[in-house]
Amino acid sequence: MKKSLTGYAQKELQAVFRNSRRLNRMLKKDHARALLEMMAEHIGEITERHGNGDKHYLIETGDLIVLSLELIRYAKQSPDEVLSKCYPRFHNKISQLIKDLQSQRPV
Repeated sequence: MKKSLTGYAQKELQAVFRNSRRLNRMLKKDHARALLEMMAEHIGEITERHGNGDKHYLIETGDLIVLSLELIRYAKQSPDEVLSKCYPRFHNKISQLIKDLQSQRPV
């Protein structure tokens, strides 16, 4: 299996995950629920900032990626393995949508 995350990214993600989980335990919050709530908040902020032309949406998008990877780690899954399953799904879905659109065009 090919790696999507570098060694550096894996190390950073592990440290973030460990500290985030510790914080949520101290706050007596369910870690997965806390991650999902933060993800929803980030999606709203990304949408708003992008719509306003504020390039900070890129940083917020990066935050959303980290939260998503944390959620994968919380499920005790490998982000690399999950992503390796997602790439072909996206390729297939986009290819199918293109094919469907092309078949709808008049000749």
